[in-house]
Amino acid sequence: MRTAKPLRDLPPSSAWNEAVRRAVVFSIGGFFVPNLLANFGVIPQLHQSFQFMPGVCGAVGVFSMSLALFIGQFHHKLIQGMVLGIAGLVLPYSATWLWFWITHPSSSASLLQLFGPTAIVAIGTYLAFMRWHAAQSALGTGVLAEQLLSDEYGKPKAKWEQLTLRVCTAIGLAVMLILILSSLRGGQ
Repeated sequence: MRTAKPLRDLPPSSAWNEAVRRAVVFSIGGFFVPNLLANFGVIPQLHQSFQFMPGVCGAVGVFSMSLALFIGQFHHKLIQGMVLGIAGLVLPYSATWLWFWITHPSSSASLLQLFGPTAIVAIGTYLAFMRWHAAQSALGTGVLAEQLLSDEYGKPKAKWEQLTLRVCTAIGLAVMLILILSSLRGGQ
């Protein structure tokens, strides 16, 4: 049976890919916990026509926080990773709240109007963390990107592993589509 190597024993490109895979797992909890808290009134519901806004912001925030912590651990820079992780956790929710406070989107607002700030924060933090990782690894961003494309660590090799990955991806996409469609119908 194959076992995963510790994150610190991997080359920079494999460490980045592994950190992203691990952060995705944590972001699933980051989606569900804020939605539960919002439904019980612990945190404010950002937009009444789209009930999953806290979950989307939470998933992005937990993904960013996890990624910063994993990369900080890889480079032996835990304090920097914690500071960046806290910023990555708070920024999506804060940016979305600020955007809604300024623009007051209507109940018929488009998904782009609702998710725009969160998407911008998600892309920005991902790229900032990638640049930080490249700088800490003494690589250029272009060199790291090339290495990421050719990295094979952690990818499924056996037929059953590839089939399982495809089935889980299809189920995940179907669930996301159902959630989006149900939220759009709920707003009408």
